[in-house]
Amino acid sequence: MRTLSLDEIAPLLDGHVDIRRRPGSLQPLRLPAAELGFYDAFNRWVGSCAAGCRVRLTTTSRTLALSGAQRLMAEPVSDERRGAYDLFVDGVLHERAWAEGGATIDLEAGRFVGDEAFNLTFEGLPAGFKTLELWLPQAATVSISALAVDDGAEVSTAPDPRPRILFHGSSISHCLEAEGASAGWPAVAAGLAGVSHQNLGWAGSCLLSGQAARIIRDARVDAIVLKLGINVHPEGQLKERTFLDSAHAMISIIREKHLRTPIVVASPIFSPGRETEASGGGLPLTHMRELLAQVVSARHAAGDTAIRYLDGLSLFSEADAHLLPDDLHPNTKGYRLMGERFHALALSGPDAVLNGRHAADGS
Repeated sequence: MRTLSLDEIAPLLDGHVDIRRRPGSLQPLRLPAAELGFYDAFNRWVGSCAAGCRVRLTTTSRTLALSGAQRLMAEPVSDERRGAYDLFVDGVLHERAWAEGGATIDLEAGRFVGDEAFNLTFEGLPAGFKTLELWLPQAATVSISALAVDDGAEVSTAPDPRPRILFHGSSISHCLEAEGASAGWPAVAAGLAGVSHQNLGWAGSCLLSGQAARIIRDARVDAIVLKLGINVHPEGQLKERTFLDSAHAMISIIREKHLRTPIVVASPIFSPGRETEASGGGLPLTHMRELLAQVVSARHAAGDTAIRYLDGLSLFSEADAHLLPDDLHPNTKGYRLMGERFHALALSGPDAVLNGRHAADGS
């Protein structure tokens, strides 16, 4: 087999914000590599997870082999398995597979278990030219050291011409719990709509921050989804006044370059024990939903007609609580349901957010 050089691999990566280059490896990141020191340790880790990151190429190879270093979040509450690599062939899911090797993160002990080196091979791919899209696991950091194809196979980049939606949110947008790399609700919704997407869901780290807003502002995307609120509930991190200010500030920073890009502001989904109960003198989810609706109304009054509010309960309500194994995060079925509902509410029909959008804004 022929192993591609790192310089050949880099243009094949998609869905990332930046690439961390080390001797002998490339790591797709969902935050700027030069600014890693601007974030706390947990935000750095979840922003380094490969949610929504893909390897895209057009090739005649019937084999694709990947190796590198993987650090995977431990198993979820349910019996579903994390860490899948999903391979699509010409836009259709061809195989879901798990790598051989790789380290697991033991959060309680604060250490890695096992050898982080991993290998993964897909064989028997269709003959002839085809576009391959390999989704890296959303619950792991992945550094790529080698990508190999059949000897003599042709390989070229596969730019994605479809409109792109950027999703920013908490762990419920990061979708660590979903079994497949492409099984999170943003991926499901984008797939149903036939568009591309970028996942900036940062587990435990969606804090209505200027840091996240700067990344979104500088992204080349055709629509933006901001799913806000749940991560500032613990310990009352934001009170009413600071919540409103932070939400407006985030949107204002994004609007510096995305003047007309459609923005959907989505409020928290149903969450047992947090609906009417505040934490640390902060806000219950019921009030967060009211405040986010007010933010969008104020923007409309100021002339922004490209922003809309989406009640998180329309994506996942109390009736769906049986799909929350830990009373907070949906399982794979729950994420699928969210993606289908978001597609129906925001990405289809005459009021779809991407109607009339053909070219990305931003730099």
